[in-house]
Amino acid sequence: MATEEAVHAAAHATWRDVAAARERGEERWGAPDGEIGFWRRFVATVYSRVGGEEMPDVLLRELVAHFAQERHWKLYDETRPVLSELRAAGLGVYVVSNWDSTLPSLLTRLGIAGDLDGVVVSALVGVSKPARGIFDEAVRRAGVAHTEVLHVGDSLTDDYHGARAAGLSALLLDRRRRAGDGVEAIASLDEVPRRLLPR
Repeated sequence: MATEEAVHAAAHATWRDVAAARERGEERWGAPDGEIGFWRRFVATVYSRVGGEEMPDVLLRELVAHFAQERHWKLYDETRPVLSELRAAGLGVYVVSNWDSTLPSLLTRLGIAGDLDGVVVSALVGVSKPARGIFDEAVRRAGVAHTEVLHVGDSLTDDYHGARAAGLSALLLDRRRRAGDGVEAIASLDEVPRRLLPR
């Protein structure tokens, strides 16, 4: 029986493999078997790293079902007020995420879909951050210029550098205040309206 720490370590190592593959130009959703194939390979790799042999199919099914349930996710306390404030000011708000096709329905069940103008999911558009294509698709849907968009995310590589390379403004959501020099960072989403809206 693997410990929780071992499973976490194996999952993080596998995500690093995914990032390395992306740097080689491999899109995670690009295989013929799509997102379910990606998750099957991902879970099988984690399972192997903690000492498992052949992954039981039931494990994948249970994990997919687990992560699709809203009770396993928690919004930060400031999320809803910030979304409402931005929408009330007439700004478009989009989610741009490296996730699978379950995300739009999950956001609906979490109760924030009504505060969003759209959801751009890598599994559905076929390209993941930090590649420019997913940012271009979000900008196209918003119907604005790249220079009019602010992207906020918690990954230095995927969100901050990816968005800036695509011609967007970007802020790094750095709740632990670990950002290095030269990175424009915020510690809470509360800071977004203060930066965007006139006082």
